[in-house]
Amino acid sequence: MGRHILFKCPRTGMNVQHWLDETNGNGDKAESVYKSVDCPACTLAHFVHRKTGKLLGEE
Repeated sequence: MGRHILFKCPRTGMNVQHWLDETNGNGDKAESVYKSVDCPACTLAHFVHRKTGKLLGEE
């Protein structure tokens, strides 16, 4: 089972909603794994932490 996350695109400042699944595809717990997400706001890829939903480099 996954969950929806909401993050702010660092390029446009727009809020972006995305669905994250809980596993990394191998059935492992994904506690410290980032997932590449295609951003519809700026059309670039951002890396989102699977557990926290925060972007790579965000505090």
